[in-house]
Amino acid sequence: MGEDTLRASDADREKIVEQLRQAMDDGRLSLHEYDDRIQQAYAAKTYGELTPLLSDLPVRQNPPKAAPRIPPWVVIMWIPWVAVNALCLTIWVATGAGYFWPFWVAVPWGFALLIPTAIGLTVGSHTTSQR
Repeated sequence: MGEDTLRASDADREKIVEQLRQAMDDGRLSLHEYDDRIQQAYAAKTYGELTPLLSDLPVRQNPPKAAPRIPPWVVIMWIPWVAVNALCLTIWVATGAGYFWPFWVAVPWGFALLIPTAIGLTVGSHTTSQR
């Protein structure tokens, strides 16, 4: 008993429909061909009826997942912190490098930026993984 005679599930049909949608998005199928094949996919009862719908289409390789990106607003938020603290360190060195007062600029402001940064990285990683 071959696999072609086994009954297809709704999930199997949805996978075929998704591959057909990708083929249409890539320009391999016209809208009319896509519509015809979708109707055939939803009417199919066995794997043998689903297989021919993709037989003339190339196998699509899944693109590698992109590394989670840092949202641009997080980078923009830290740029003034870096610039101001570089200036404070320059002034501190130029005035004799005594008591390390730039600590009182860098640390509280840095801790204040950590909360929105953590939120941005968390939200950013969830949105890129759902795409």
